[in-house]
Amino acid sequence: MSLTNKVAIVTGGSRGIGAGIAKELAHRGAKVLLTFASTAAAADSVVQDIKSAGGEAVALKADCMDKDTPALVIKTAVESFDGGIDIIINNAAAGDECYLKDVTYEHYEKVFTTNVRFPMFLVKESLPFLRRGGRIVNIGSVVSREGWKMHTAYGATKACMDSFARTWSVELGHEYGITVNNVNPGPVNTDMWTEMPQELLDQFDPYINSTPAAPRVGEVDDIVPIVAFLCEEGARWITGSTTCANGGKVFT
Repeated sequence: MSLTNKVAIVTGGSRGIGAGIAKELAHRGAKVLLTFASTAAAADSVVQDIKSAGGEAVALKADCMDKDTPALVIKTAVESFDGGIDIIINNAAAGDECYLKDVTYEHYEKVFTTNVRFPMFLVKESLPFLRRGGRIVNIGSVVSREGWKMHTAYGATKACMDSFARTWSVELGHEYGITVNNVNPGPVNTDMWTEMPQELLDQFDPYINSTPAAPRVGEVDDIVPIVAFLCEEGARWITGSTTCANGGKVFT
């Protein structure tokens, strides 16, 4: 298996894209620490699926709003497995869609802390333990390059993820021997999508129907193989890039 004995951290790994990534990395041989915010039963289910297939995984409840959480995640990964880290998937995210006129400071703090501060400090805390040849993959969003109603804060945070990939690839590449990339999905059939306000979902019908690849939203299985490939040795010459996995709605 191509990722045998690699240690991977997948934030937001209890459901949706994160759960799919955690399972796929484990299928390829990685030992996986997945974090979750509140869905303990779902996280346990992912861990059991991985173990039932012969893999290794642990789940950790992680409050992204707590400044101590990044260090705790790294400490748990290092102690749970073999002392090093090879892969970090920054997938955890907060949405809370609302119009600009309704944005509050609490909304801003939740979205920016979860989507920007947490992954930034997670990577910072990982640096003493990152092994050469390591991979960081940020899960962004096509909304960083498009204008969507009710996504002022969320869209801005995903633009930060695009910048992280470019900046970290330059700053960390030589010293740590790692690559850093983004994968920016369009709409994907996960609970984050289905739980959006119906008003917003209705507005997306023409958008979805005009998707060049097919008139549908994406599925988790459309995204997971791309992320997994970026974690492979074969992706060693790709860094600082953003892959728009959105069926052709946004070209790069």
